[in-house]
Amino acid sequence: MLFQHLWYGRKFARVARRMRNYPRGRSSQRGGWDVTADLTSGSSSNLFLGVYGDVAIMDLLRAFGLLDALARQGIDRPVLDLDLSDPHKHILRMYQQEIGEDSLVTEFVVRYTSFSPVQEPAPAEAQDQHPCLYLEWLLLQNPTRSFDAEHAAMPDQEYPPLALGDMALSLMARMARYIGVSGIVTVPANLHAALYFATRYQALTQRVQVALAALDQAASHFGRLEIAWAERWGDLLESRTGHPYRWTPETLVLPLTGALNSAVKLARRRDSTTPEPKLSFTIRQGVRFLRRPNGTVAREYVNGGN
Repeated sequence: MLFQHLWYGRKFARVARRMRNYPRGRSSQRGGWDVTADLTSGSSSNLFLGVYGDVAIMDLLRAFGLLDALARQGIDRPVLDLDLSDPHKHILRMYQQEIGEDSLVTEFVVRYTSFSPVQEPAPAEAQDQHPCLYLEWLLLQNPTRSFDAEHAAMPDQEYPPLALGDMALSLMARMARYIGVSGIVTVPANLHAALYFATRYQALTQRVQVALAALDQAASHFGRLEIAWAERWGDLLESRTGHPYRWTPETLVLPLTGALNSAVKLARRRDSTTPEPKLSFTIRQGVRFLRRPNGTVAREYVNGGN
């Protein structure tokens, strides 16, 4: 997966150079837009994040190859909708063919924030505030397809995911670099989302960083779907203690500057919690995962499981 991120990163860097002078404020609306509006000031802009017009967004998505990638998955008539009504956060949604709950493909909720990885007590210089994008919510799904026994649902999924995760993370990073922020901050709500972001994002504590690495190793062994459902059911166990493991939402950061990267590493060094030695995870003995024809997942206990 890291190779995919690097490949997209290089490709998108070439496209970005080619599109350097593209007018990102192009909009289907008419009027003079305040392209420098800062969402932290409480002023609203008619441009997404104060920078991107709707016409420009579609042109850029086409240039970066996302529209072609969507078309290959059956999303061949994308409709863009920007909700800029909240001055403190903006929402980008994309639908297939028409705006409606059952045709939602992408939902991207983001705002500007000032972020410091290191909290008190710490030297003042270590508490510097870094301008970042705060990613409140990201949804990537394909409403034109259905789950089945081969492609079963993760917890909380209503539709199959778009197979564009690497592209989406790389494109978000490219957008953040263009805007000039120091990084992207997010708090994944569930375990499979955390594992998705952890391919590039970093935790602020050594405890969480070690846990994510061990969880990724367990997912490679048992399967990501199995790990996600085992955690939801209370069947994902810490190998040493045998205690069930539960993901609690934790802050993850993608540093885009050396200063923020150093601050994140400092935060981990200052972390007072000690990770478990040789942390690893297993699934409760006797648990079997049943993938039903409709794509739902059930469990049963065999061989003395309880």
